[in-house]
Amino acid sequence: MWNLLFFLIVATTAVVFRSGTFIVYEGSQVVITQFGKLIGETYETPGMYFRVPLIQRAHYFDARIQTWEGHVNYVPTKDKLYVAVEAVGHWRISDPQKFIETLGTAEAARSRLDSILNDAVKDMVSSHPLVDTVRNTNRVLELRTDFEKSARAPVKISKASQVTDDVVAELESVTIGREHLTRKMLDSAAPTLEPLGIEVLNVLIKKVSYEPAVEQMVYERMVSERNRVAERLRSIGRSEQERIRGLTTRDAQEIISPAVREAETIKGAADAEAVRIYAESFGKDADFYNFWRSLLAYRNALPEKTEMVGAMDSDFFRVLNQRHEKQAAASPAAVPEPAPILAP
Repeated sequence: MWNLLFFLIVATTAVVFRSGTFIVYEGSQVVITQFGKLIGETYETPGMYFRVPLIQRAHYFDARIQTWEGHVNYVPTKDKLYVAVEAVGHWRISDPQKFIETLGTAEAARSRLDSILNDAVKDMVSSHPLVDTVRNTNRVLELRTDFEKSARAPVKISKASQVTDDVVAELESVTIGREHLTRKMLDSAAPTLEPLGIEVLNVLIKKVSYEPAVEQMVYERMVSERNRVAERLRSIGRSEQERIRGLTTRDAQEIISPAVREAETIKGAADAEAVRIYAESFGKDADFYNFWRSLLAYRNALPEKTEMVGAMDSDFFRVLNQRHEKQAAASPAAVPEPAPILAP
């Protein structure tokens, strides 16, 4: 009997002690309510605490940062482009007492987050051009400006650079950028969620894509635009190539012309000297000169290994005729009558 009574006393004490205490774990926070009314402050420091058993109730909330995954929303942008936007955010319960009074459960909190954050994303994306959702800055222009400022010597702008500037100018410029756009989303949603005991740390755009029906058309337009820009750059490259070739040809002519002129001068002087020597040599004997010129004519006019039949009294064979006449004058009886001969 005493053993049973002792067991009942110990069991009752353990139950009362267990129901009269609660433990705050690392990464959690606890709010105590009594008959549905908040009692005391929020317990955030890890440890064991006491409460009135069976009357007071402990409500546990996660104190860590949680992730919110937005739905895929098809939003028309300011420049009339229909895109699908996926967003992600991070939040935490900053005031558990406000949270339990307004929402009560994590499911209700997620429902409110979906409504408020999705609306903030839609409003910001629809009120700005698509380029602000996709790009953060005009990095091409900024890098070019920084390069020109940091250059010690003045930068000579070529035609290719001018065309590149024209191409960059044709691209849409960023007005606020993706980073500032997400910050505006955060500024729009945070004041609405703060009275609910929720602190939104950030809202980020996870993915932006076109509607599947127009995605292929957009890709084709992008390809054609890039091809057009590439063709313009190639045409400028060909123009620069021809310009450089012209300069190279001009420089080569400037180098070669004096050398050719000097070579022709030397060759002319050599020809003049050769003509003078020939003139002096042939001028000593006019008959020998005529004989020599006739032999050169025979060599050029009569191919090798060719037989020709003709009369010796032609003007072309006057040298041979003169030789024949001299032989006839020297010994008339030995010279036969003129007849057609076989001339080599």
